Amino acid sequence: MPHSTDRRRATMPRTPLRSLLALTAAAACLSSAAGAAQLPGGAGSLVESYQDWSLACQAQNNNVSCVIRQVQTNSQSNQTVLALELHSAQGGKLEGALLLPFGLALAQGATLKLDEAAMGAALPFSTCMPAGCLVPVSFDAATVGKLKTGTAINVAAAAFGNAQPAAFKISLKGFGSAVSRLLDLLK
Repeated sequence: MPHSTDRRRATMPRTPLRSLLALTAAAACLSSAAGAAQLPGGAGSLVESYQDWSLACQAQNNNVSCVIRQVQTNSQSNQTVLALELHSAQGGKLEGALLLPFGLALAQGATLKLDEAAMGAALPFSTCMPAGCLVPVSFDAATVGKLKTGTAINVAAAAFGNAQPAAFKISLKGFGSAVSRLLDLLK
């Protein structure tokens, strides 16, 4: 299972998604064992890539918080178009937030499909921030298992002001390896 590792002792790098990381990292701290988990080699932070997913961890005050994420950017402007960031929660769940761009009909929410299978009712947007608008997500253990064998999460939302749907695709290449590593680091 090839991956690249970039270990850093300083704080997490500054990105437009740092606020999103802060939101999910706070919850991730609750799921890590206080004083038990440490990053390899005593590192203060750790960033690893697993195909289309990355893992970012930070150790602070004897706690380790980790998230896995996929960020998609516009190749011309380098602006974030979509991001999904998840942390481990009790019972084998993954929880976090989906960041979508402005210009969507927020009242209609966003729908998710695993490949072509619906993943439930539309999910509501919770708030917008300078990088885009957030949709809280939670995947139970059974759904996480299905995500590990799927190829993509298809996201649909209505564009604001017209009936045209906006469609986004989140690749699941490397997702299973990233989740396994996430859980391994939090033991």
